[in-house]
Amino acid sequence: MRIEKGAKVCITGAASGIGRSTALAMARIGARLFLTDRNGKGLSETCSLISQIGGEVCIQKTFDITSLEDVKAFADKLHGDFGPLDILINNAGIALFALVEDMAHKHWKKVIDTNLWGPIHGIECFLPEMIRAKKGHLVNVSSTAGLTGAPWHAAYSTAKWGLVGLSEVLRYDLMQHNIGVTVICPGAVDTPLKNTVEILSVDRESPSVREIIGQFEKHAISPDRVAELIIDAIQKEKFLVITSFDIKILYFLKRHVFIAYHMILKRISRMLNRMKEL
Repeated sequence: MRIEKGAKVCITGAASGIGRSTALAMARIGARLFLTDRNGKGLSETCSLISQIGGEVCIQKTFDITSLEDVKAFADKLHGDFGPLDILINNAGIALFALVEDMAHKHWKKVIDTNLWGPIHGIECFLPEMIRAKKGHLVNVSSTAGLTGAPWHAAYSTAKWGLVGLSEVLRYDLMQHNIGVTVICPGAVDTPLKNTVEILSVDRESPSVREIIGQFEKHAISPDRVAELIIDAIQKEKFLVITSFDIKILYFLKRHVFIAYHMILKRISRMLNRMKEL
């Protein structure tokens, strides 16, 4: 779909990173924005940046997308004042990396509530009005971990893989309503998440962890680049977008040269396991 000036765009997780960059990119097009995040300070900073470039934020609201009641209240306010959305971007997410034996139930719940139930809440609350309007586009921001069996990503991958599967189903279910679906699978992206990601049972300041973070930064692309890819995907009706070339290669190997993929994942597993050994 073409993103027209005045298009109504809701973005979750808009306080920083991909969410902030996408909000700014949409503002430059002339979209009317509805932004959420649980980080009120960061969300206000995003809105200030949008104002500085002449963009329009119709509603900003600080809440946690794991609360269906809060998402519904936000959606009801938006629909009552502005009608159905044109574009919903489920971007908010958290990361936690750990071996299964180091995780408690609370870790599984926190990651899955935010990364899978959060987008489901958005879909529940916003898609019915878009269906009635017979137009729009849904963007779910998943991850490389939604396509590959990345070691130490059990809870994170469970949620992100679920989001890819949900997106694929909705791709076909929503065609009859003229609603497009895109799932974004970023690899390394240079966002604040790299500094806040929870890694269980390791010392974040250890040489091995710092080395892995350094490798991540070497491969990371900017959130502005991801925002460009999101807008391009909406306008060209692309379904699956993998943001990094190295991940495109890994995904190709998984599907066509599995032995090579298997060896790479084993090597990554050994590298990550060393974080606990040192």
